[in-house]
Amino acid sequence: MNSQTIRRLAWTIIIGCVLSSWPVTLNAQSTFGTIRGSALDQSGSGVPTAAITLHSIDENSDVTALSDDRGNFTFENLKPGHYKITVAKEGFATAAVNQIELVARQTLRVDVPLTVATQAQSVEVAVAVESVNTENATLSDSKDNKDLTQLPFNSRTVSTSPLAALATSGSVTRDSQGNFAVGGATSAQVGFSVDGISTANVRLNGALADAYPSMENIAEMRVTAFNNNAEFAQIGDVTFVTKSGTNQLHGSAFEYFQNSSLDASVLNFTTKAPRTFNTFGGSLGGPVTIPRLYNGRDKTFFFLDYERNRKTQSYPEQLLVPSAADRSGNLNDLVARI
Repeated sequence: MNSQTIRRLAWTIIIGCVLSSWPVTLNAQSTFGTIRGSALDQSGSGVPTAAITLHSIDENSDVTALSDDRGNFTFENLKPGHYKITVAKEGFATAAVNQIELVARQTLRVDVPLTVATQAQSVEVAVAVESVNTENATLSDSKDNKDLTQLPFNSRTVSTSPLAALATSGSVTRDSQGNFAVGGATSAQVGFSVDGISTANVRLNGALADAYPSMENIAEMRVTAFNNNAEFAQIGDVTFVTKSGTNQLHGSAFEYFQNSSLDASVLNFTTKAPRTFNTFGGSLGGPVTIPRLYNGRDKTFFFLDYERNRKTQSYPEQLLVPSAADRSGNLNDLVARI
């Protein structure tokens, strides 16, 4: 074998080893969502046997289905992300609904109106996807990574756990032990998970403190407060979905910085207590591509995240020490005279 063949064989073995050892997410509980809707004609009636194509914008993949006799269609077990729906039927203009965003454990309805085609044409339908859940009685709210990292709540001063972001949800409270309670339930009646893997503390109730990735690695936080699905077994539910690679190369860099030079002086102290706190890192994701050997676009993706914390802190204390008179046995300054 020539040197080029040997080099390609070596790269093939390396790629095989990496992919075979790649961590696999085991979804004990699903974070997938559902998109359902109807293909409708101009009178509002369902259009049967219409060809429905669901396109993943993030991964450039397609799933197809046919509408039923009433024009209804359903796509289940979908990853949270961005999608596009195209509906085609003979005699009608092809319609497309762009920029559909599906969050974790969401059931989203997208009805697509069709118009009669006068000639070969396609229509881009500007459908406003309803933000109000009309599919079931579940009450929940979601926060994406931008919300978690940029909302003005002071969590990273004491912790880098994304659990601190639960303070942004109106249905979350803290009990007397500091555990999270959702929708009026006790902390023992709330489920916690990351990518479907339970992170509930079964011994002390509530959430495990150190079972969560970096805040920068969280794609979405979803809090379900009422009428939770029986699949999740609890009254309330908190789930985190981590980021993943897509066809677009994307990343971030951050630093959270605190220093005593920026602090105010403590009352009755002439100097500031030394303090330095740095939380820094970044992330990078995209398709796996090795020039001339492997193009993983639309097939294989990667995502890396790094975070480091450096904290040096001291606390001011004001103490009383014995005076010279106290040390000689004269305690008149400590006791009242009789």
